[in-house]
Order: sequence, then C-alpha cells, then structure tokens
Amino acid sequence: MHNSSLTHVVQLLDEQSERVPTHPALSWLTQDGREVLTWADYRQRVWAVASGFLDLGVKPGETVAILAPNIVEHYVADLAAILCGAATVSLYPTLVDEQLVHILADAQPVVVIIADVTGAGRIRSALPEHSAARIVCVQGQGEGSAGAHVLWADLLTRGSESLDANRGELGTRLANSGVDDAATYVYTSGTTGMPKGVIVTHANLLFEMEAFDRMGLFVGGYRVVSYLPLAHIAERLWSLYFPLKSGGNVLLCPDQSQLVSYLRLQRPSYFMGVPRVWEKLRGAAKMILKAEPYLSRSAKVAADRDVLAQAWSQSQDGSLGPEQRLRALRAREGILHDLRRDLGLDWTVNPACGAAALPEDLRDFWRSVGVDLTQAYGLSETTGVAVWERIGGASRGSVGFAVPGCEIAIAEDGEILIRGPGNTPGYRNMAPDESGLFVGDWLATGDIGHLDEAGRLHVTDRKKEMIVNASGKNISPTAIEDKISGHGFINQVIAIGDGRPYITGIMTVNEPALLSFATEFGIAGDLAELVEHPVVLHEAQRIVDLANERVSRPEQIKRFRLVADQWSVDSGDLTPTLKLRRRAVLARYSSMVDGLYEQPGNGES
Repeated sequence: MHNSSLTHVVQLLDEQSERVPTHPALSWLTQDGREVLTWADYRQRVWAVASGFLDLGVKPGETVAILAPNIVEHYVADLAAILCGAATVSLYPTLVDEQLVHILADAQPVVVIIADVTGAGRIRSALPEHSAARIVCVQGQGEGSAGAHVLWADLLTRGSESLDANRGELGTRLANSGVDDAATYVYTSGTTGMPKGVIVTHANLLFEMEAFDRMGLFVGGYRVVSYLPLAHIAERLWSLYFPLKSGGNVLLCPDQSQLVSYLRLQRPSYFMGVPRVWEKLRGAAKMILKAEPYLSRSAKVAADRDVLAQAWSQSQDGSLGPEQRLRALRAREGILHDLRRDLGLDWTVNPACGAAALPEDLRDFWRSVGVDLTQAYGLSETTGVAVWERIGGASRGSVGFAVPGCEIAIAEDGEILIRGPGNTPGYRNMAPDESGLFVGDWLATGDIGHLDEAGRLHVTDRKKEMIVNASGKNISPTAIEDKISGHGFINQVIAIGDGRPYITGIMTVNEPALLSFATEFGIAGDLAELVEHPVVLHEAQRIVDLANERVSRPEQIKRFRLVADQWSVDSGDLTPTLKLRRRAVLARYSSMVDGLYEQPGNGES
C-alpha cells in the first residue's frame, strides 16, 4: 500500500524538508517562549547527528538506545540512528534495574543517549560487563571520568563539521537500506515476564502511515502533542513517524502534569490517550465547569449535554433522526464548544483512546460534551494500531474496523488473529518458532474477542487472564471490572476467582472523589479509615450491585475489599503502558484474597 519507491522513513524527512522547509516540525517551550525547529533545520540536525554517530563508529544493524523524556534531542537522535542504518530502542524512564539490565543485554546498544549526567552511572552499571557503548548526555558539563560520556552539544558540533566528509557514506547507507530492515525495537511492557524486543521494520512503519492517510488522519493539517513515553509504540507513531508523512507539527510536552496547558497551546488535530489520561482530563473538565462562565450557565450546559448524550444513545439504536441530529449539532456549537476550547480540544477532529478498555461512563461523558471519542486496538507486534473506529461509525463496546490493508479473524478458541503488513517479523534474539506469535501467517494477539454483524471488533479479555472458576467456567475479569472502575469514588478494580467458587474483587479509590463523598456525608478520617467506614462500604456495595445487574451470575462480584493504596508504575502494580500486573497485585494482597473466601466478618462486604 505504501509508495513502493520508499524503503526508509528518513526519505520522508528529506521530502518534507523540500516540500515545507520553513514550516514548524518540532516545537517546545522554554523560559523565553516557544522554540521551533523547522523541517529544513530538522533534517540538517538529523544528518549532522548521524555524521556524529558515524564518527563514534555506529554501523548498520547495530542499536542505539535512548533514555530521555520527550525532548527534541530524542527525536533527532532516533532518526539520526536509523539514517546510519542502526535501529533504535527508546527506554521507559520507569524501568526497574532488573528490566533495564535485561533490555540492554538483549539490545546490545553501541551508543546510549541519556538526558543528563545523573543517569550515566545507572546506565553504565546496567550495561553488559564488556560493553563498549558510548554514553551521550544531552545536558551536563565536560566529559565524565576517563571520557566516560560525550556531551550532545559536542556530538552535534563535531557531526556538523564532519558532515561533508560523511555525507557520501550516509547517502550510501540510506540508498542501500532495505524496507525490511529493523527501524526500532519496541520492548513489551512485561505483564507476564521480562520484556521482549518487538522488531518494527521500515515496511511496518510505512504501512501504518499509508493506512492512516487513507483514513483521513492528515486531512486539513496535522498537529499533535507528544507526551507519552517514546518507548510506547502509539507515541512513536503519532509524534515521530506520522509527521514525516504529513509534514505536521509536534509540540513536545516532557511533563505530563502540564498536559492541559500544552493542549490549549497546540489545539491538536489528533489526540490519543490511554483511559487514565482521559480520566484526568475529565477531572480537569469538571473543574472548569465549576467556574465561570459555566457555573452561572449550568442549566444550559446540562441541557446541551443531555441533547448530545441522547444523540449518542439514539445513534446506537438507529433512532437518531434529522431533527435530533440538528439539535445535537447546535448543542455542540454552543457553550460546550467553549469548554472544548478551554481544554484545547476544540480543533481535535480525531480524539482516540487505546492501550486499555475504555470505561463506558468515561466515553459517555466525553460524548456529552462533544468530544466524539473513538477507540483503537493494536499491539506493539502489529506496529500499534490495527483496528480503529471511524468517525460516525462508533458502536458501544467496539474498537472498530481493521485499518485499510489489515485483516481480522477469530480463532476457534476466541483468540483475535491479525494479518497485515503492520505485523512484526518477530522478536529480537528469538526464533519465530519459539515466540508462539504466529498461527500460519496470522499473528496471535493473546486477546479474546468477537466480530459483530457489521464486522466491528469487540475485545473482551486477555487470553492468559481469563478466570476459570471452581466449576470450570471461563469468566472474563474485565466484564465486571470495566463496569465498576471509574464509577463514584472507585478507581481501579481487579476481579479474582481462578479456581475459586465465586468472584471477589479488590478496589482502589479515587482519593479526591472519596474525600468529597466523606465531606458530603460528614465522615471524618484519613484514607485508610475511610475505606473501612460503613457508609463508604455501603456506597461501594451499591456501585457493585449496579454492575452485577449487568452481568451473568457467575461473573458477579460476591465480596470485595477497598484499599487505600494506589496502583502505579512505581508501586510495581502497573506496567509502563499502565496495564495491570495481575500477578503482582494478587501476590501483594494474597492474605486479603484468602480472607475474601473465608466466612464474612463484621463490617465486611
């Protein structure tokens, strides 16, 4: 599907530097304001750093690793490395030492880019014993002891000086590159073991760009905010690779806590977030609605939200008529447009959610304020998105249709199979027959799902996470988890029941929401006391009961416990991509889980 003359993504960088040389490619904020790197300057800097990499001895087929936030040097280093014929590895900043050691041993980088000298010691100790990898520090002064690291500024200066001499070699490497060469290795989040390096080729990336072009993602200009770690395949797609296809502009946000400010500044045409990000933005939206000018017009806000909510529901049952459609259009254009502008989402034509299931109440909220949130589905092994809802074709519980050029099938056991040019050829340092990744020419996703009559994909669970209860019944934990998570003061939920007579649950709480509930009902105490308070437990039981009404009896949660802990990447309960580490959570609360299957004590659910 892609332009057959293209074999390397850097060829697109060269094209954009000629097509729109003075247009902004990357921008970032400093104390002095907004800095911009044009497409012409972007190309020049990439080629200069590639020349510097040549001087450091980087050869085709080798690996360059990057441990840095979403800063301009990360982007330049990534493209410079693949211009040299190397492949890149972006590292999650939240990796524990054991994971970092494993990935560096597997990737064998010859150069490691780090943000500052404070991380040099950690990288040096994590590298294999006899590694000769050079460490390049973006910020710092002087070289480390015995020349242990190189400064980015020096690399760029020296590369610029040697570029004329190295230009021919770089051009030769670019011309001799193969479309099936590895461009990057994306390491899995390690939910069931140590991370594996997914091989992502130039062909994989060129396919994704073409598929999204066909779906209209780049029509009318392309503006995005880069804020997720670049070790995440989704972030790499929308902020590193897609702009090479579109000539768009990326605003770099190295601190996620400042995301709303960056959204207001950039007003992106495309914005993708994991459910947790959309939950945080919902919190920001609710805070805005509590202030003027929205507070004094709360009745109008509520009325327009109700119109949009009804239109969304009617679109699902086929009863949305011309009159209701017109009312919805008017509701979108009123005060709710102002809310979207204040969030920086008023120009976002394609708002998307992926990487985890989107709770229905969260989607309903965004639909009610005119943000037509769509869902996407894919894996690192499919180069990110393989399935995406199209605007106007969304359906509850669905993640959409296969992207152009991709096929979806369901195996006899319900596993989702994917076939298409986006599929990885395999894992680094692992033979295809060892990976268990393929069934013939279909990629086995490890997820369970089904296709509806229209051909939309519905993902129900992870194959390895299915609960088999004591009666031998297969139960999807997310069937009940998704109906409780995000409701009231309930935050995260894990359903338990493998080999057990019934389903139980452990739930974390949203601290601000719980404190607000406690204030409303005159309850005093800290978080640990509140999660044990009878009034709080009664409300939690009400939420659970409502969810239980929507699932079959074997799927219902019979008992649960609230905990004051927060499950996070730092606590080891979530992967870097914010997926739940079920084994880790169950091990952490093993005594509590056992207690849930004993006779109920006083005050327990």
